[in-house]
Amino acid sequence: MAKVISFANQKGGVGKSTICIQMAFYLSIKKKKKVLVIDMDGQGNTSSRLAPRVEDADYLFTPILSGTKTADLFGDHVGEIEVLKCPSGMDLIHATKNDPDLFEIETVQLDQAMNPAKHLEELFLNYDYVLIDCPPSLGRKLVAALVMSTHVVCPVKLSGFAVDGVEGLLNTIIGIKEGYNSYLEILGIVINDMDRSINQERAFKELEDSIPDLLFKNKIMHRPPLDSAITEGIPVWELRYGHVAAKEVEAVLQEILERSE
Repeated sequence: MAKVISFANQKGGVGKSTICIQMAFYLSIKKKKKVLVIDMDGQGNTSSRLAPRVEDADYLFTPILSGTKTADLFGDHVGEIEVLKCPSGMDLIHATKNDPDLFEIETVQLDQAMNPAKHLEELFLNYDYVLIDCPPSLGRKLVAALVMSTHVVCPVKLSGFAVDGVEGLLNTIIGIKEGYNSYLEILGIVINDMDRSINQERAFKELEDSIPDLLFKNKIMHRPPLDSAITEGIPVWELRYGHVAAKEVEAVLQEILERSE
């Protein structure tokens, strides 16, 4: 059975997609594992970076998306699930850019959030790892992701409200664990895009004092090459000037694997 790792936080812009994408590259390319990525975020950013892409006349890259969409999984009945084969070796169940069908999922009955886990149970047997990029909200899609996960990682971008946001997220995860998925384990909190400002150092100290056991030992500092790698849809270690960012990212990814053991 695959390890199913969700990357979750109810706040946007904290690095969920970034870490999920780099983990997909790391497992597929460096670890030679069989990986499935599920894009639960209606913005479709993870899908647009991992899927095959073509360059248009304006030198912009357009993703080629096909197969089963994430929104299809919430139906009571779904046919044979067709994954999208990605250039870097992982498989993908995709979301289109600003997918209206996926945004509409928040209006369905809660019991429909259990459908993706039922539909994907057999498919998961074909993989070593399943990575789920979760939406920045506490809703049906996050419930669906956590119900079928074995582990959850919480990326956090430090701010004055970091502790408040983490508390709400942890309460949601604990509620899912108690009510729907007793196998769910919290791997911990990854600090992403940290700078050396006094405010961020103070926020980090507050988290460290509140939940020391959940904080990852490794963290990712503010590294512009990481943004460049995600924009280009490539592993950060492929950038000539990205070695410092790559070292930090790989340390976090390896710690995720170690904690999941």
